[in-house]
Amino acid sequence: MNSKKVRLFFGMLLFGVGAFAQIRVPRMVSDGMVLQRDMPIRVWGFASPGEKVTVKFGGETVSGVTDDNGKWAVQLSPKKAGGPFNMDIDGINHVWIKNIMIGEVWVLSGQMGMAMPMSVVKDKYADVIAHAGDVPIRQFQVTLRYDFKTPRENAPPGCRWEAATPTSVLSFSALGYVFARQLYEHYRVPIGLINVCAPEAPAEAWLSKDALKVFPDYAAAATRYTDSVFKDGTGPADPMAPGGLFNGMIAPVCTHTVRGIILFQGEANLAKAPEYTALLPLLINDWRRHWNEGDLPFLYVQLPAHGPVKETPGESKWAELREAQRMALTLPQTGMAVATDIGDADDVPGQNREELSQRLLLAAESIAYGKKNFISSGPLYHSMRVHGDRVHINFTEENTGLIVKGGGELKGFTVAGDDGHFVPAKATIEGKVVIVTSELVPHPVSVRYAWADNPAGANLYNRDILFKDGLPAPAFTGRVK
Repeated sequence: MNSKKVRLFFGMLLFGVGAFAQIRVPRMVSDGMVLQRDMPIRVWGFASPGEKVTVKFGGETVSGVTDDNGKWAVQLSPKKAGGPFNMDIDGINHVWIKNIMIGEVWVLSGQMGMAMPMSVVKDKYADVIAHAGDVPIRQFQVTLRYDFKTPRENAPPGCRWEAATPTSVLSFSALGYVFARQLYEHYRVPIGLINVCAPEAPAEAWLSKDALKVFPDYAAAATRYTDSVFKDGTGPADPMAPGGLFNGMIAPVCTHTVRGIILFQGEANLAKAPEYTALLPLLINDWRRHWNEGDLPFLYVQLPAHGPVKETPGESKWAELREAQRMALTLPQTGMAVATDIGDADDVPGQNREELSQRLLLAAESIAYGKKNFISSGPLYHSMRVHGDRVHINFTEENTGLIVKGGGELKGFTVAGDDGHFVPAKATIEGKVVIVTSELVPHPVSVRYAWADNPAGANLYNRDILFKDGLPAPAFTGRVK
């Protein structure tokens, strides 16, 4: 064979090899990751269209073929908790992923209540931080990024799984980390947290393009940014505009199998609080559709108390948004933790995260882990009837009965007639019913409970089977139908 043919042969050989791109994995599928136990595990990545990929993990071998868009995905059978393990991914090249744990994986999202890191509350949690390395908790934090062009397939550069140590835990979500520690105490398995928070983000920023169609104004705003001349994630575009955070932060992680989602969000939507009645269920269903795990357990925190206590009843955007959050409980597999009675309304960093995360854990045990016959929610408004000048209010989740927290007078109720003017009302508990009256309203048609920015003093709780205080009732409003 002459030299010209030799060069041609090797040129063709190199061309053939170069026609196939090397297998790549996203930053989520990397060293130190936590996989969800007892559920089918999804592993995915990128390569040339039509390329075969083989994944070996936990004694199992599965193969897949890259689609026309250059993405491949395989599904592994459920695995028991444990680790560390390694994973082999083979194609034209070899990818080896080390130090993998299997346990419980939860997504954390929302505004400052969830985004606030342990570093802000390090004085309060000094002992917990000092022993962070004793508990197998890891976090994958997605840094803030928006995209109005297309859903991203990979988390931003620098994102990685990080094990909690006395140093690294300072960047973990404080509420998320306390929740993870309590979860570990119950189940003694590794815990993985996927942190996708944006402190100033409204709900619409977290919606996909298809979901935004429900709100034409938001869809139009997203389209304006999509059609702009600025490159993805750059320029003067509002990073909190509709759709941007879904594309930049949710899309890269929603293939990862998880146990559930915890959301602490709402302040950024206060200006249009009634709209949240549709926005929150839309967000829940949208994320569930993209995670493709059916009715994925979805927990959220009802907005905490805010600002000074007012002596006279009035309108409240905070209460309106809390009511919208309460109404989302009609969706299956949802749970809500009340926060209005916890901590200092003017000091979010000092909020009692142990109690708040405990309430989230109770909801998780009921919804995500199937625990029965225990209190996982405070009493929930069901209906009301008017008998003369008396309003009879019925509840669900009252357990063994309703109580006044700390004893004394039941507080926090107001009542109104046809004029819509609410006045303070006398409230008493009769069995599992609350009776509300006011001499100023002889013909009541509406009732409210804990309806204020800061409903300090609202004290309606349920009682558990051991006759101990249960959980607080969330704010609500009801009207004669």
